Amino acid sequence: MAIADLDPLRDHDELGVSHSWGTGPEVIFLSNPLADPVAWSAPVRNELLSLGYKVTTFEHRPGDSDWQSVVACVTTFIGRRPEPVALIGWSQGAAIAQEVALAAESRVRAAVLLATYGRQNEIDRLLQDSWDYLAQNGPDSLRAVLRLLTAFSPDQLADDSLVRLLLEQPGWAEKSDLDLRRRAASFIATYQDRIGSLTAVRRPCLVMGFELDTDTFAARALEVAHALPDAEYVEVSGVGHAAPLSDPALVWPPVVAFLGRHHPADEGRSAKRPVITGP
Repeated sequence: MAIADLDPLRDHDELGVSHSWGTGPEVIFLSNPLADPVAWSAPVRNELLSLGYKVTTFEHRPGDSDWQSVVACVTTFIGRRPEPVALIGWSQGAAIAQEVALAAESRVRAAVLLATYGRQNEIDRLLQDSWDYLAQNGPDSLRAVLRLLTAFSPDQLADDSLVRLLLEQPGWAEKSDLDLRRRAASFIATYQDRIGSLTAVRRPCLVMGFELDTDTFAARALEVAHALPDAEYVEVSGVGHAAPLSDPALVWPPVVAFLGRHHPADEGRSAKRPVITGP
């Protein structure tokens, strides 16, 4: 059993649901309500734990889902942590992370922003209209094809065995949970243009764009990187929006290296922490 397979500590309160593993400097994963952070953090979780980090995933559940309410919820959550944290967000989770880094500077040591954005553009508005329609009315095949086209690279979509495998997994064709879809859409509808405000973020950030991302687009991540005063930008070639899951070997090494520079784990603890293997 690997460290990441051990049962997490689960907490559920008025802010949302969190799962935590390990001890040490804390790294918190943030996500869109429709994306399970426990699942997409899995490819890197064992490595972070073996290095001596505490890993937490947080599913925010504020009463209102506009972007200000979501950021206030996450800010309150990290304000209850005993020490400042590092944030890792993907897509909408990255937009949340950059705003929390601005709103709660003293509680955030660094932020990793995967496939982030700071404004809505015209193609995204069209996509959101399509998602809203498909959430309630569209056929399974149309939902599946839009999800696949916005998540994976052309090479991956040309792989019949991969596409068949994906379609066998729950979630690719079925209707989304309407409440989760409403919450995600409310954030997007209210988060229109924050590029100018992001120039006030003072925490070090790693911004990562995915070259073939047809959901949030690498160009939008680059806009954020240009706005942030202390940002490193990495663009991963040949991958789509789902790269943290589909291409973990390309995504996570730069993230771990960035955390090591700006939110280092306790070296003494990591030296003593064994990697648990076996059945």
